Amino acid sequence: MRALYIKKYGGPEVMQIGELPDPQPKPGEVLVAVKASSLNPVDWKVRSGELKFITGRTFPKTLGSDFAGTVEQVGASVAVPSVGERVYGITALMLRKPGAQAERLVSLPKRLRRMPDSMSFELAAALPVAGLTALNGLRQCGDLRGKTVLINGATGGVGHFAVQIAKVRGATVTAVCSERNAERARSLGAEVVIDYRQQDFTRGSVSYDVVFDVFGHLKFPAVAPVLKDRGAMVTTLPGPSLIARAVWQRVVGGKRIFLGNVRDRPEDYADLERLLADGSVKAVIDKVVPLAEAAQAYAALESGGTVGKVVIRIA
Repeated sequence: MRALYIKKYGGPEVMQIGELPDPQPKPGEVLVAVKASSLNPVDWKVRSGELKFITGRTFPKTLGSDFAGTVEQVGASVAVPSVGERVYGITALMLRKPGAQAERLVSLPKRLRRMPDSMSFELAAALPVAGLTALNGLRQCGDLRGKTVLINGATGGVGHFAVQIAKVRGATVTAVCSERNAERARSLGAEVVIDYRQQDFTRGSVSYDVVFDVFGHLKFPAVAPVLKDRGAMVTTLPGPSLIARAVWQRVVGGKRIFLGNVRDRPEDYADLERLLADGSVKAVIDKVVPLAEAAQAYAALESGGTVGKVVIRIA
């Protein structure tokens, strides 16, 4: 099968496209013919070696976490899904599972979701990591009706979903992004837009019920002064010190810290699909590129030059 893979950690230049052996499903596994896969920051963090203490040093490594495709084969004891079904989901690339940017991928049935009939492979591939992360991060903050929510990184993959979900949940949304993406943020539902190049919101006089840092770069001591009493900070990339601080905040009370990680339960997919179906939320796809242009797509994502999601068409 053709695949995007690396033989060592590094920048976009270490990625290559070539032939790898076709995977074979074991009992209890499903073989998916992958049609599309989208890019997420975790993918290039794996490629760069930033997470090598988790991902290890076994090569080659295929890349990609999100995927959509059709079931090509099922292993023994698999009742559902059936061959030919259209499915989408997540492969745990960070935890040394095979990447999704390949023509075939083996997965457990519980990691697969049947695609709605109206959904394209490209759209389905854009949803799981970013959409489910945004849902889970905001879900932990409770009822958002009448609350003020700031999204730091509002026009990226997770951010553009978070702006829309917070808005539909009844929040007043402030978006932090570049000035060139300000109108996009407003079109997604943000009432206030802050240009991060011109203003540091953590030094401002406005306080918020929720600060969702989709970049995962902010520290709690910097965010705490602009959180209201019982306000919450959500972060997608917690370090050990922040995780420890989150536990401590639960003990002492007051301002809270939540870890905005992916949760891919059936009810989460169903919630996201309902929001898409009724038009409350839309996936912004910056571009769809063939597998041959994957390296350029990764470079664009890392430079911050994309809005929403970038999708690779595998087949």
